Amino acid sequence: MTSALNDIEPADIHLLTGMLDTMMDHVFLLRIEAGRYRLVYCNQAMERFMNQSDTLLCGRFLDDIVSDSVLYGTIAGNYQRAIAAGRVICYEESTEGFDSAPVTIFETSVSPLRGRDGSTVYICGISRDITARRDAETALQKTNEKLAQQLAENHRLHEKLHEEAMRDPLTNLFNRRYFLESLSRELNRAQREQHSVTLMMLDIDYFRSLNDEYGHAVGDQVLIEFSQRLREGMRKADVVCRWGGEEFLIMMPGLSQQDAYKRMIEWRETNSPMVFRVADQSLSIRFSSGLATAPQNGTSSDELINATDRALYLAKAAGRDQVQLLG
Repeated sequence: MTSALNDIEPADIHLLTGMLDTMMDHVFLLRIEAGRYRLVYCNQAMERFMNQSDTLLCGRFLDDIVSDSVLYGTIAGNYQRAIAAGRVICYEESTEGFDSAPVTIFETSVSPLRGRDGSTVYICGISRDITARRDAETALQKTNEKLAQQLAENHRLHEKLHEEAMRDPLTNLFNRRYFLESLSRELNRAQREQHSVTLMMLDIDYFRSLNDEYGHAVGDQVLIEFSQRLREGMRKADVVCRWGGEEFLIMMPGLSQQDAYKRMIEWRETNSPMVFRVADQSLSIRFSSGLATAPQNGTSSDELINATDRALYLAKAAGRDQVQLLG
């Protein structure tokens, strides 16, 4: 390689360096001398970046130009990788640790140049400033992350609003709207698959008297506690709804009237009367309930709900604190 360079005419060298000086990328050539790297050439773009004149930069060893030992070790390590590979290698590097100026990021390619004896004589390289590209990529990444956070928050709020739209705000049970939608779907499915759907309507006995005696705050707390125990006593497949006031409606898909009646009797054995401790008061709550089943008591939502309401009326007319079936 050295001999070949010596054969080049001075005019050709001048033309070559003139061409390299037109480049925005940094071009450099280092000669290996006793394990050190001496800068023998760099173009004007690199000179301007280093803020040093050609006489002060070229001819100096790299470990003199780069005083930070860690940074120098990284640079020299990349050169050793290229020498070991015997080919061009590409990597990214930065000026962090080199000076106090803002960090610049370079995309660098270096290649070993061998002499006639096969040993590596020079390291040539070219570095492109990609700081603006990295800044743009970082800004885009941050924008995407922020957008993803906003989308996640919007999704969370949407889910929350959707949940609130189908829940009773006091008891957190399903509301009437959601129940009617679920009942309509379940009745259609039951008709296709030929299975029963049983409804149970419950009413807390003498709830208005409780409100009058203890106040609405105590009444609300009773509704909350009653709802929680009611929900805990039902299956996961059951849909428990606060129908209105102190009335509750439960849909039990796939359950016959007799099976639902048996389950309700068993539940009443441990929950009627239902004792609450509210505002230093011990309250004993009893409730009435009625059962109706599709398809024998109705095939539409209105028919089945009205039938269940009639069964509840029978329970109240018979003295309350009991469950009645609509045969």
